Amino acid sequence: MENTYVKFEAPESLVKDALDFVENSYRSGKIKKGTNEVVKAIERGEAKVVVIAEDVSPPEVVFYIPVLCEERKVPYTYVKTKNDLGLKVGIASAASIAVTDFGKNEEAYKNLLSSIESAKTGKEEKKKAPAKEEKKEEPAEAGAEEVAEKAEEKKETKKAAKKEKESESKEEKKEKKEPKKAAKKTAKKSKDSEESEE
Repeated sequence: MENTYVKFEAPESLVKDALDFVENSYRSGKIKKGTNEVVKAIERGEAKVVVIAEDVSPPEVVFYIPVLCEERKVPYTYVKTKNDLGLKVGIASAASIAVTDFGKNEEAYKNLLSSIESAKTGKEEKKKAPAKEEKKEEPAEAGAEEVAEKAEEKKETKKAAKKEKESESKEEKKEKKEPKKAAKKTAKKSKDSEESEE
């Protein structure tokens, strides 16, 4: 199952660079571990790079981090497992890490940023190519939408017909009751007139 929070495919070289960068930053700089700390670092403008695991369960834990990173223009990337990410920072597993100070790893930082950008642009190009294919498929999708609309119209027509029948049956019942009432009234009037004549 593909996680919806994964916005682009991180190639193996990028994953390796990210893990090495995180480990070096952990040893010679500063990092924030865990989703809450990562979010705080992003919101405060302290995060230089954010690394997110792809196998977080439930995905809602880190779902909004890529969006927040994009809003705050913080570079972010993905690694395959939270165990790999956790081991690089001295814990069992970590859903996300924010590097707030990369220490003396400026060259590695620049390389990582360029790798992230190339991975993102690669994903955008892949998205554009299928977009052309989707246009070819639109008539089929439009046909499916029309079928759905027709089915909905049929349902509405059936509902309207059912309501009409119900209202007709109520009117018929009223009409049936009215002659009986009228007959009763006439019978009562005639009985009353008979009694008054007596």
